[in-house]
Amino acid sequence: MANLRRVTTITASLLALVAVAVAAPTSAVPTEGAEYVALGDSGAATTGVRNFDASAPLRCIRSTADTPKLVAQDLGLRLDDRTCSSARIPDLTTSQGPGIAPQFDALGPNTRLVTVHIGANDALMAEHIIACHATGVLGRACAGPSWDADIDGIAASYSTALRQISTLAPNAKVFVDGWPLYIRDGGCPEVVGLRPSDAVHVQAAFDRLNTVVARGAAANGATYVDTRTASEGHDMCAPVGVRWFDPVLATETLLPYHPTPQGMRGVADVIVAAVRASGKLG
Repeated sequence: MANLRRVTTITASLLALVAVAVAAPTSAVPTEGAEYVALGDSGAATTGVRNFDASAPLRCIRSTADTPKLVAQDLGLRLDDRTCSSARIPDLTTSQGPGIAPQFDALGPNTRLVTVHIGANDALMAEHIIACHATGVLGRACAGPSWDADIDGIAASYSTALRQISTLAPNAKVFVDGWPLYIRDGGCPEVVGLRPSDAVHVQAAFDRLNTVVARGAAANGATYVDTRTASEGHDMCAPVGVRWFDPVLATETLLPYHPTPQGMRGVADVIVAAVRASGKLG
């Protein structure tokens, strides 16, 4: 019974990974494209209960201080932030729900910069992570080979999306940011339910996802931005105020495995540095 109660507690906390809220109307579509368009899911959109953007569709749980907004401020660009929690690759071209336009609607000939952070939901990362935490408590094995297959399976649709961006925004430079370090080797008490070997397995899955999107970027004229290196020492096991992601028992955002304000700032710094180093925006 004690193990079952622990599973219930962990599962309740991790359900925030797949939570959906009611949608609200979105803004008008710019016909010529925004100067800077941010595309992606909750990894780019939200800091949970922190800095909540009431003007965005509620389902998107978008933050007023997410990575795209910080990038836009640093680079002095006008932003159309289309990132939205729970987004998958098909939501780039079709409506994610009532009041939410396809993310690609923001693209056009005036677009100079596009950042992309999407694919985790397509790879069923949340579902596999929840299973790893739960089975760890019960003493069973973490996710098996099916997780690798789910990650590898996004490659074709991801590459297709990058090619569509180039068509819709022919004058834009596209930057794809990967996933930072979530869990250090061996894990820690903050990642409740994960045995040391499972912590390695979960992080390896994120690293595999990075490999898939990096290959897609290289094959389709986009620039891949490595955020893992800069995030060393800022994983979920780091102290509050240092870590870039909230752990299972989230204290800052109420969304485990999602960026803290420090995480959004850290990723933004890496993206801004990559854009400036490229010299691609003049």
